[in-house]
Amino acid sequence: MNDMNDLDRLAVIVLNYNSCEDTRRCVDRILSFGLGCRVVIVDNCSSDDSFPILSNAYEGHSEVDVLQTGSNGGYGAGNNFGIRYAMEKHDSKLIAIVNPDVYFPDAVILPAMAKCLRSDEKYGIIGARIVERDGACSLAWSAWSIPTVTELADHHFLHTHRYSKPIVREEISPGLSKVDCVAGCFFMAKVSCLSDIGFFDENMFLYFEETSVGIRCREKGYITLLAEDLNYYHDHRLPDNDSMTLKQKLSLTKDQYKSARYLRKMYYPPIGAVLLWMVEVLNRMILLGAYIKHRIRKS
Repeated sequence: MNDMNDLDRLAVIVLNYNSCEDTRRCVDRILSFGLGCRVVIVDNCSSDDSFPILSNAYEGHSEVDVLQTGSNGGYGAGNNFGIRYAMEKHDSKLIAIVNPDVYFPDAVILPAMAKCLRSDEKYGIIGARIVERDGACSLAWSAWSIPTVTELADHHFLHTHRYSKPIVREEISPGLSKVDCVAGCFFMAKVSCLSDIGFFDENMFLYFEETSVGIRCREKGYITLLAEDLNYYHDHRLPDNDSMTLKQKLSLTKDQYKSARYLRKMYYPPIGAVLLWMVEVLNRMILLGAYIKHRIRKS
């Protein structure tokens, strides 16, 4: 993989769930670069017509495979489904995880990351710098340090500004740093690294997957990189809090709590369980208080 056209051993995994328009826009952008890489679209058992729409859109396309999982097991399970398919069907050696709402500004980023990743056997994963839909750019959105047990609980607290803490990074060369974790909306990894750490942990449906990957990479001796001079756009659309019901908001914190609690159980001391429980209780009190206040204002 020494030039931009030698990416035939790279598989780009695009996980779709009820977002076929974003997925098509993302995939078409990648295909327009003519890089020769494989694109594997995984429909995570969408509840809409995503799978037939995407299947028809790329039927007969030599560089695109469209698959569907048997059930929606979450972010990690869906991506693992695509990774294993790429390994078995195409003998892929590099994997790029790309969310449907990611947009690449040019054709340089994928070859540049692949070249960097292949330059040292210790390099396992590489991410790049996120630019949000409003043009905002913060290094802390793109990478972060493995949290302590108190920071893990703090990150789960609704009133915490998670990205306010500076990340600890070690400069390897100009524009390239060693970090602990990179954002899961887009990163590239060696298949050998993912296989060695056990791929994504499917016990987490959503949230904290990147931190789990970062912890296991560090345990196995792999280096995670951040290419600070390479940018991509993330058109991340947050849920409208005003339109969400109290039940939906409580369900959201429940999913986050479940993943945080599992991560704590796997990698942190028992005191973390108490801290997380206290934060979850506070979160539910905050949401209930906000709901009552909203109802009083409307009455």
